[in-house]
Amino acid sequence: KQWNQRRVRGSSVAHQILASEAQLIAALERPDKGDLRMYNPLVYAVDPHCSYVCKFGNAEKPILFVGMSATPFGMAQTGVPFGNLNHVRDYLHMSHFDVKVPKNEHPRLPVTGWETLRNDPEGNRFWKFFESRYSTKEFMRKCYVTTYCPVLYLDEKGKEVPPPCLPHQLRNHVISVCDMHIIDIVDIVKPSIIVAVGGFTYQQVGKLFCSREVGPHVFPLLHPAPANPATLRRWNSVVNDQLVFAGVPQMIAGANYVPFKDEKKKKRCSKD
Repeated sequence: KQWNQRRVRGSSVAHQILASEAQLIAALERPDKGDLRMYNPLVYAVDPHCSYVCKFGNAEKPILFVGMSATPFGMAQTGVPFGNLNHVRDYLHMSHFDVKVPKNEHPRLPVTGWETLRNDPEGNRFWKFFESRYSTKEFMRKCYVTTYCPVLYLDEKGKEVPPPCLPHQLRNHVISVCDMHIIDIVDIVKPSIIVAVGGFTYQQVGKLFCSREVGPHVFPLLHPAPANPATLRRWNSVVNDQLVFAGVPQMIAGANYVPFKDEKKKKRCSKD
């Protein structure tokens, strides 16, 4: 009801995104989740989330980034994809919003919204990478960032259960409805490039579009919180290479594209 009754200012693109998300919300609420708790920031953090969509999903974009799911100290707190509070506030320029308490809040993971003191490592690494290269306007003019499964599942101990690790029946349902939602978002935003963040997201999104004769090209991006610490140390370098291969910086900068220092260094080394 809250979504149906809400009057949202914004473009028809933003309205279509929000309408698709309303259908996703209803579908995710239905199945029995057993002992798991589900945090749905699209509901209890509806104000900042709608503001994000209307501010940055206000037009078709050539590049679509897709993260896997809401994280405990990111989107679950702010309602924004990869929503590390510092970057939501300082890079995305989103001022203070009231965030309500989710249903069945776990005592080990309280939602404090704009008062949260914890840093989200995934969101921090993701937004910090682009903040070091582009102004907010430059990045968001060509890019839109969304989430494959924009909810957070917790076990009895309050530990995050990512979509690939959900119980079989619930996992199948979540994947089915999230697949349909991403197809909707792609049809609305009309990107030519999709950057899927993390192996699971790339696997799911890739299956949806690789068989299409006409449509966006899907590229992988190393997850900003990889399990291997050695991979984490070279995350910036790996991600830079992946984005250049996908043509993302070239598309963002257009005719003004100039390789960043790390790209130039690799080119010189390759000649040697």
